[in-house]
Amino acid sequence: MSAVSSIETPKTNLNKITFDDGKELYLIGTAHVSGDSVKFVEECINEFEPDTVAVELDKNRMEVLKNRKKYDETDIFDIFRKKKVLFFTVQLIMSGYQKKIAEKTGSAPGSEFKKAIELAEERDLKLVNADRDISVTLKRTLNSMTFREKLKFITGILFGDDKDVDEKAIEELKKGDMLMQIIGEMQDEFPSLKRTILDERDRYLAANIAQNLGEKTVAVVGAAHVPGILRRLQEEKPEEDNLDDINFVPKGSKITKIIPWIIPLIIIGMFVYGFFNGNAPYTLDAAIWWVVINGTLSALGCALALGHPLTILSGFIAAPITSLNPTIGAGIVTGLVQLYLVRPRVIDIENVSQDTTKLKGWWKNKLSRALLVSLFSSIGSAIGTFVALPFLMKLLV
Repeated sequence: MSAVSSIETPKTNLNKITFDDGKELYLIGTAHVSGDSVKFVEECINEFEPDTVAVELDKNRMEVLKNRKKYDETDIFDIFRKKKVLFFTVQLIMSGYQKKIAEKTGSAPGSEFKKAIELAEERDLKLVNADRDISVTLKRTLNSMTFREKLKFITGILFGDDKDVDEKAIEELKKGDMLMQIIGEMQDEFPSLKRTILDERDRYLAANIAQNLGEKTVAVVGAAHVPGILRRLQEEKPEEDNLDDINFVPKGSKITKIIPWIIPLIIIGMFVYGFFNGNAPYTLDAAIWWVVINGTLSALGCALALGHPLTILSGFIAAPITSLNPTIGAGIVTGLVQLYLVRPRVIDIENVSQDTTKLKGWWKNKLSRALLVSLFSSIGSAIGTFVALPFLMKLLV
């Protein structure tokens, strides 16, 4: 790809970028929530007759948009077995927010992308999945947060204002991009959001678009990404960017892998010290308090999520044990027990995205309730560990 020769704005939300080699890129910035965006995308593709169409989707999201059945075939038990509860919950929260907006606008989430895909396939045009894998984006975002930030992020969205979005807010969203609104509201509390969700994806989109340019390309992206893409096309060489440093989920260093074992080893060490130091009665008392504190707070989490009575009992039993073994959390146990005892129906699985647009829907839907059981019991167990630790030290040391 040669250098940018000129940038024009022939229409609102449309930038025409011409390169020295004569190639043209029509960059459309959509609001995601406006039916007008769908019409505008269709008009642009009809008018400019591109040979290439790029969309702000990864391969998996494109398949889900084209074939909802693939998403519905998700193995529910794998969500818990493979420790994807937090990841899946965040996806549901995002999906629920989009659906809530879509109900007001009458435009389904991703409709403009779906229209671009349909037109590209009808005309046998080159179709480019320009975005980064959503799982990489979410995992990099969550990994960049501390435990406290994750807790605040989830509870803030989950228990935030559940009122219907008013018409004024809808009109503002139609003018811009919901992504910028969300990031703007949360940037002070969660500084990593802008980096992982906006800046890194700007770079990823710019590189993929630049590396797949046709003679005439139409790229459909959210309005929030347009400034970053334009800047990178002008100031950098995105066609040479291999993206390796932002296209992976960082693995923990040896230190971060050791840290989860430190507290369990301290607790076990205190029990061993107390027993062999002739403090057997105190050691027994400490063990009882460990079970009571950790188990009770985990069980309380299950109860807040309206878990089955036996699930609550499993949380009480499992938490004191799993807290000493970082390879398995109390939430995995309680989530699987809840799924087994209160099995989601087909309608729960089909309606989970819709039900979770409302706060009470999280408890009404049997699948989302199992997610809450897993999350809340994990949080309760984690709090219990830190509450019990200083108490045990007073008894045993």
